[in-house]
Amino acid sequence: MRRVFITLFGACFLLFNSQTRLHAEPKKFHAETLQIASDLPVLTLKKFKKLRKQADVQVLDTRSSDIFLQGFVPKSINIGFKGPFDHFLGQVFPDKTQKFLLITDLEDKQAVTDHLLKLGYTRIVGVLEGGFASWKNSENVDSLKNINASQFKRRSDEGHIVDVRTDKEFANGHIDNAMNIPLTDFVNFGSTLKKDDAQLYVHCQSGYRSAVAVSILSAKGFKYICNIQGGYKALQEELKENQ
Repeated sequence: MRRVFITLFGACFLLFNSQTRLHAEPKKFHAETLQIASDLPVLTLKKFKKLRKQADVQVLDTRSSDIFLQGFVPKSINIGFKGPFDHFLGQVFPDKTQKFLLITDLEDKQAVTDHLLKLGYTRIVGVLEGGFASWKNSENVDSLKNINASQFKRRSDEGHIVDVRTDKEFANGHIDNAMNIPLTDFVNFGSTLKKDDAQLYVHCQSGYRSAVAVSILSAKGFKYICNIQGGYKALQEELKENQ
């Protein structure tokens, strides 16, 4: 009887010990993840510029779209942190080994880096010290036109309308003469458009996706791009008010 008791006690001890280790490992990993976030390099402008030249490094700007469009680092991609960030980050950059240089609002720097790490994007090269202002003070800046629905109505005949919503959204209603190029096909996005002198008026449903889209088009070398604020929702309201 004594032998049976000792055997059962030993088995219970081994099971408890293994369960303790299983629960401890995620905590250890989480601690290591936070350690990486706190050690994220804050880069001088000189270092940022040098790293930006590497072919496998992408500048990710997480500021709001309205602020981004007023001025940004050339060839940077905008995915606003205050929005459906997780969803579109995963679609634009499905490869979680992508290397990032970050430009963020100064107050969001830690939140953005921690969030990227939690999503599995661990190859963050660094964040620009002083944010976009550091770049703007001494380097060339790109910007994109950002017009409202009323302004678009007065000039829409001057170029092409690009609707970046899904096929289903487009089928449920769209602006006359608009071409549907869903933003979901990020790898090939923009490949069907010609880089000519025609103005591209880009919109989505409410404005978030179109800002991502115009940043991608700009990074791919398109020059004549215009974002429509408020997207299809604002365009519909404009049409109703003027019927």
